[in-house]
Amino acid sequence: MKKPETPAAAYFLLSLTALFLAGNHIIGRAVHGQIPPVGLSFWRWVAGILILLPFALPGVRRHWPSMRQHWRAFALLGFFMICSTTLVLVALTMTFAINVSLINAIQPTLTVFFAWLIFKEPLSARCGLGISCGICGITVMLCRGDLAVLAGLDFMAGDFIALLAMCGFAGYALNLNRLPPEISLTPALLGIITMGTLMLLPVYLWETIMVKPVPVSAVSIGAILALALLVSVLANLCWNAGNRIIGPSRASIFINLIPVFGILMAIIFLGEKLQAYHVIGGLMVVTGLILAAGPGSRPRKITP
Repeated sequence: MKKPETPAAAYFLLSLTALFLAGNHIIGRAVHGQIPPVGLSFWRWVAGILILLPFALPGVRRHWPSMRQHWRAFALLGFFMICSTTLVLVALTMTFAINVSLINAIQPTLTVFFAWLIFKEPLSARCGLGISCGICGITVMLCRGDLAVLAGLDFMAGDFIALLAMCGFAGYALNLNRLPPEISLTPALLGIITMGTLMLLPVYLWETIMVKPVPVSAVSIGAILALALLVSVLANLCWNAGNRIIGPSRASIFINLIPVFGILMAIIFLGEKLQAYHVIGGLMVVTGLILAAGPGSRPRKITP
């Protein structure tokens, strides 16, 4: 007998999503000195495709005509997803996991902002205030709470790359409605990550030849399999399932758990330290998210 889709089940699934996505930051930072970021991203998605394939293949066969007809939508979403997740791993080679986890919290606010800027969706004064608050919070973290950093433009490059990745995730969220609704979640996810991984292949080959190949070791295999299973597959499936039960507006609030889990794990497993500017900037970002996602906003579907 199928279990009922209750709000409690959605909250559990969405909390798991945030935990898995925060784990992405911890794993990426932990192995950044051993595994090149593009190679780590490429092989995690290849492994994710292999894990998804037996579950998604029947749906792909059933929906193949529609998927082939809408291949441009899959290519666009694949570009946003794979490019953004790769940028996160690149950022983790240049900044701390705590920073990336906190910057991740601005993603829903950016989605609302770009929906207004590009698609001309209505933006209330409350949403505008939320966006401004979120931008100020990110600025506090980027300059590490020091105005001298802002004046001298002495920023950590990884923080900017992480912010660019969040812009990519916002682009992914805003274009999800391009997919035909008749295609179920698992084959749609397989189509998206397959297209994106094919586009990442040339960059991976360049990194392998010009920078460093992915070493074959217990660390690299473990990191790739963990990211593939927990982040590439389970996080996306849990997110989509929870989103379907309670809707995107309520589901997007659970992105706030990513910095909570990320900070705790970064302190426990990586020995990172929480600074005052992390707390101040993070609170501003979360306040901005609450304002932007409150009454008067019409957020589109948001997916990590």
